[in-house]
Amino acid sequence: MALTCRARIATGQAVAGAVALLLMLTFPQQSLAGGDDHRALRLLLDKGIITQQEFDQAFEEEQRTKAEEAQSMKQAAAITKNGVHVKLGGFAEIDFIGDSTRSYEEIIGNRPVLRSNTLGGANSLFQTSPRNSRITLDVRAPERDGIKSRFYGSIDFLGNEPAIGSPGVSNLTLRTSPDARIFQMYFLVESPVVDVKIGQDWSRFGFMSDYSRGQVSVAATPANMFNRWIQASLSKRLRVTDTLSLTPVFSVERPPQPDANLPSFVAGVQVAYHGLLAPYTGSSTGDISLKPLSLQISGVGRRLEANAGGPTSPSGSQPNLSGQTYVPGWGLSSSLFIPVLPSRDGELGHTAHVVMEGVTGAGISDMFNGLSWGVCNPVCGSSTSNGGFGGTAFGQTNIDAGLAAVSSQTGKFEAIRSTSLMVHTTYYLPDQGKTWIGGGYGSIYSSNAGEMICTVTAAFCGGSIRTAQSIYIRDSTYYAYVFHDFTQEIRAALMTNWVRTTYADGANAENHRIQLSFFWRF
Repeated sequence: MALTCRARIATGQAVAGAVALLLMLTFPQQSLAGGDDHRALRLLLDKGIITQQEFDQAFEEEQRTKAEEAQSMKQAAAITKNGVHVKLGGFAEIDFIGDSTRSYEEIIGNRPVLRSNTLGGANSLFQTSPRNSRITLDVRAPERDGIKSRFYGSIDFLGNEPAIGSPGVSNLTLRTSPDARIFQMYFLVESPVVDVKIGQDWSRFGFMSDYSRGQVSVAATPANMFNRWIQASLSKRLRVTDTLSLTPVFSVERPPQPDANLPSFVAGVQVAYHGLLAPYTGSSTGDISLKPLSLQISGVGRRLEANAGGPTSPSGSQPNLSGQTYVPGWGLSSSLFIPVLPSRDGELGHTAHVVMEGVTGAGISDMFNGLSWGVCNPVCGSSTSNGGFGGTAFGQTNIDAGLAAVSSQTGKFEAIRSTSLMVHTTYYLPDQGKTWIGGGYGSIYSSNAGEMICTVTAAFCGGSIRTAQSIYIRDSTYYAYVFHDFTQEIRAALMTNWVRTTYADGANAENHRIQLSFFWRF
């Protein structure tokens, strides 16, 4: 009976999605972009009047002019006082989400699917939410002595909130009275020599904002790096040739744990060939823009630490409270954006791109939204003594879940290793970029998370212990979606997504999601 009921729910969701998709694709609208401006150049090239190099230079100049005109239009729509342009923006998002389990709220991230022998893993869930809506403020000062400066801030309503069932927290409260949070807040200074960014924004590791998957699902799904935090970064786009650019970056970013005494350090470089472009929409509400063929390579270094002294013994002797054990955290990332069906004349229709990303490292789970591997504090080992890491009363180490723990096999404090791979593609239909479809696959795996078993029950772990049944070692996803812009402001999207979690004991759990979302952008 339960299976029949769940099948009816899934069928109803699929039918509703198909009807919505049909309405989206048949709804009339105006064109958002055109390629008439470039046809004269293409004709001159085809007739041999100009060379390919001359065409590329003229095309790039035209794109630059177009971008400046678009920026001028945005500034014209902004409030201007004493030369400072202030623009209010954002979007309203309404989500209708059906899941085959109760594993997630709006965000899937890299969280595990609940096991089928749990209440949440055995039952489905339908939810509606406006919480991913966002308000943005963009303030740009006039150029002074060759220096441009900008403040950007955004707030959404997915704040850190207690779980449903906590005292005073109902489903109604969670959905209709969400907590606002800072999504981004930074200021950017651009000079002829270097660009400086200080504030909360995407980590520069992996050039995150440049290689995101523009899915319907709120935030990211497994194996796509996605996180923002405080940083101070230096970068500069350097023109090597008319069509080739090089962008080195270095940043000092938030430490990986509250009790750290060193920040994280990120360095990387991006190479872009501007002679080959394709449309790109890096988020569900982002503008469609032409993006060049590009490759990034970056690395992060950090230090993770834990108290090595252990608790006070029953006899009252005092441990070495300043004793610390350190392990390095590190990561390497490489990403590639390939215009497989490039834009010929600046047109958006009948174009496609592929994004690929690979990451490996240790102590970098916080780079992936929601990734914990099921390894929460305390940091404990296999010893039954009352000293050092193995003590039954060993306290919390203030390390975020999934970064490091003491191995039950070696008894040593170790950074948890993570390796990920994702491939994503998007095709823009021949309707001037009004409709696009896409899909992809991602998987993230840990080779040592399964060793972090802990039999100590801790209140700050939710009163639980770490076992092979609670630790997961792989999270994978594959998905497909369609977006449609009715007007520049009105957008709708439909997505189907499968997530599979593999636990340390070999068990698998799966969730199927269907999501229909509507956006009003301003």
